[in-house]
Amino acid sequence: MSATPLPWRFSLSSLSTPPFALPILRTSNNVSRSILTIFSLGLSNRRTKQIGITKCAAAMSKRGSPQTEKGVWEEPDVGSEEEDEEKDWEYETESAGCGGVAAEEEYAERLRGEVEELLTQEERSILEQNEAPDVSKISTMKWGLFHTLALSGQIPFMDKLLEQGADIDSRDQDGFTALHKAVIGKKETVICHLLRKGANPNAKDKDGATPLHYAVQVGAFQTVKLLIKYKVDVNAADDEGWTPLHLSIQSRCRDIAKVLLVNGADKTRRNMDGKTALDLSLCYGKDFKSYDLAKLVKLVPADSIY
Repeated sequence: MSATPLPWRFSLSSLSTPPFALPILRTSNNVSRSILTIFSLGLSNRRTKQIGITKCAAAMSKRGSPQTEKGVWEEPDVGSEEEDEEKDWEYETESAGCGGVAAEEEYAERLRGEVEELLTQEERSILEQNEAPDVSKISTMKWGLFHTLALSGQIPFMDKLLEQGADIDSRDQDGFTALHKAVIGKKETVICHLLRKGANPNAKDKDGATPLHYAVQVGAFQTVKLLIKYKVDVNAADDEGWTPLHLSIQSRCRDIAKVLLVNGADKTRRNMDGKTALDLSLCYGKDFKSYDLAKLVKLVPADSIY
């Protein structure tokens, strides 16, 4: 029987250990059909796929080593078993409610019963006392619930708190709002959501810094543009007189400095030490970046094409 090459190229990039990759194979029709059958089943988890490949390899070894064509070797995506189990658990959790409202209600009722059986009497009494989230019990001035949800990207739960009357601009002990926290954490989706919901882009922390100050400090170029779109004050100064433009020069972010200048940043503003943004650039010394930023501050926005 003549050897027939497989009609397609396949990749093991979705498999984890062991770290091996297969080339394009030229083998018998029976073995080809075995491999095609396994990959056409649409198997749902990685362990089953690995078992299928192991059986194919065993079948081919009985018939002798197959000849190979020159082809592209594709490295597998090597992941840990722990990661696989976490993904499987996430999949099971997310898919548990699939199948319509009735199935979701049935699953929720079963889950409720299972959990209540696991709880002690004291634990069940705590549950009975809290039909809805009690913010006072699950947050502190340092660890504000709304702030934590913002940083962790839990938008649906944030919306539930807002529906129950939570203040979108509430501050923690450092004066941070949830918007401050999301900006520092570079959570762009949360930032967009908070701004659409009416969060104040000009809110100041205990040191007088706005979300724009922190967006500049962390180099979040897209966030800077988004805040400007929502009419943030580009010349807001903190308690030491530092504006976002001062910070853009300190962090040597040329693109951010240019956006600020084009959108009205005042290059003549001085901090409490009497320094302008240009002064800060010159204080870095005679390197290329210093000259580049100095030229930018001197020419923009008069020559905004630069």
